[in-house]
Amino acid sequence: MLTTPPDISLIVPLLNEASELPGLFASLAAQTGAVYEVILCDGGSIDGSQQVCRELGDRAAFPVHTVNTPRGRGRQMNAGAAAARSDLLLFLHADSRFSATDALRIAVAAYRNRLRETTKPVAARFRLRFRRQEHQPSLAYYFNESKARLNRADCIRGDQGYLLGRVDFEQLGRFDESWPYLEDIRLAAMVAERGEWLLLPTDISTSARRFEQEGFYERQVANVIIVNAVAIGWDELLRAMPDLYRNSGADGRLLLLPLLNNVRGLIDGHDSTWRQSFWRGTGRHVASNAWQLFFWLDVHRAYCTGKGPDQVEPRWLELYERRLKSRFESRPAALLAELLTRIWFRWMLRRSRR
Repeated sequence: MLTTPPDISLIVPLLNEASELPGLFASLAAQTGAVYEVILCDGGSIDGSQQVCRELGDRAAFPVHTVNTPRGRGRQMNAGAAAARSDLLLFLHADSRFSATDALRIAVAAYRNRLRETTKPVAARFRLRFRRQEHQPSLAYYFNESKARLNRADCIRGDQGYLLGRVDFEQLGRFDESWPYLEDIRLAAMVAERGEWLLLPTDISTSARRFEQEGFYERQVANVIIVNAVAIGWDELLRAMPDLYRNSGADGRLLLLPLLNNVRGLIDGHDSTWRQSFWRGTGRHVASNAWQLFFWLDVHRAYCTGKGPDQVEPRWLELYERRLKSRFESRPAALLAELLTRIWFRWMLRRSRR
């Protein structure tokens, strides 16, 4: 047991993650050069996660604490932060793994160095990589890994790990507990608005299990719908999504038709004024994301030349930012994006029925 506060407190929300815990503990046990504790925040697991936590914690060379909380990742991580002994907090997922054995030491040093250079709130995240069952190169995963390295709040997600000081965490409002998930998106936006994000010089990997089980395409379609709901403030969909997520086939693949039908039902349940406002907001959001098309060109060039995600040169993206951004964020562009999105949604419904 540590008699002084650790350098860093690692906070991990759990919900039926028994299969991931041995790998997480193995990754953490390999870390050198940093004194840390691990706080596991269980939201009501029924797969034996708590028993696994006790067994692994008893054998661990670092302090392990388990906190039982109501379900909801934001609520769970806030409870873990309250129980942490360090003033430096790192929020991880159960399927997170570090590539380097000194990742925590590097992260703590880089974060503290940046704090000495600025008076603004600072949060940091790791360079993301996916662990896949298929080891063949994939442009789709490569694009997501590259995008996670951009200094844009809308590209930063919790599976990169969020590292920040307790004072800044409290001042930024902690994690939003009103949603069952997506708490990472809101905090990322708050950091970008009031402070800055630091990209750490070391990697973290996350499991691609959800993409592989549900289908990469199907998961991306669901993510697009969810992120759009966040952008336009459609909280109704987010409250309904836990039930909509249950539309899976016997093999675990996400079934798009029930999902899309339910989304359409929620939209059609409103009056024409609301629907018009919904599609207008969606058009503006889609048009504002045109930068991803240009960044994809940069990523594709780097991928074809064998470069890593850290080596993508954003030439097309810089062209967009310098000369084209204002055009894509104009009203005509938003109206065109609205029309194309409506067509896409109807096409997706018809395609899914087949």
